[in-house]
Amino acid sequence: MIWLGAVVAAFFAGCAISLVFIYASAFAFRPRAWTPSLVRAMFVELFAVWLIVPLWPLWWLVGAVYKASEEGSGQAKGRRNPIILLHGFGMNRTQWIWMARRLRARGHGPIYGLNYFSLQPVESSAKLLSRFVDEILEREHVTQLDIVAHSLGGIVARYYIERLSGGRKIQRLVTIGTPHAGTRMGHFGIGIPAARDLRGGSVLLTDLGPVRPGSVYTSIWSRSDAVVQPPESASIVPAGTDEVFDDLGHLSLVLSPRVVAVIDARLRT
Repeated sequence: MIWLGAVVAAFFAGCAISLVFIYASAFAFRPRAWTPSLVRAMFVELFAVWLIVPLWPLWWLVGAVYKASEEGSGQAKGRRNPIILLHGFGMNRTQWIWMARRLRARGHGPIYGLNYFSLQPVESSAKLLSRFVDEILEREHVTQLDIVAHSLGGIVARYYIERLSGGRKIQRLVTIGTPHAGTRMGHFGIGIPAARDLRGGSVLLTDLGPVRPGSVYTSIWSRSDAVVQPPESASIVPAGTDEVFDDLGHLSLVLSPRVVAVIDARLRT
């Protein structure tokens, strides 16, 4: 069992070193950004990485449990829409286990999580989302639903809404840490289509142009996000509403009770 302990120790150490490097690189030329809120965000982000990343290879097991406990059929009642949770780059729907339960506890749902191959072009992921939306609408016997999307998932949702005529089917889109104007981190994904799409000024983002919502848009983002660079590229105003935090990282946004409270409020409007 010594080897197992070594692997676990290497994982935790590797995450810590990588995160420090990412934050140092992201904010190296912004010395005034190193506030107590940013330092706190870095440590909170580390715990979020330690919690979420180990679930990644278990998606076929944990994801099945999530599906059985959180997804419903024919349960959309009154004014509450079904909700699709759309994960971010390199992740899968297991990242939503905590938030999905909190949203259900607040009376939202039914809730569905979509897995998609996040390395492929955004357009391909959006086409998969289009088919999934149609399946859920038919399954729940409704005409509209809501999407809550993290990071890349927000761009996928926007492409579906704005380029694949999804606006009439999506009432509300809430994005979390989504680089609507692109991110410098996209340049590190050499040879990865989705990373190329996320670069500022990419062909895809240029084609999307300024946000032209066919739905009610809300963007939740943090000034301490080291992945969305610059953090302000997550802003969606004036086309939608921004909800901004100072002390949360890219992954810790999806584990924050404060973010859940914002989503809860936006899904009730």
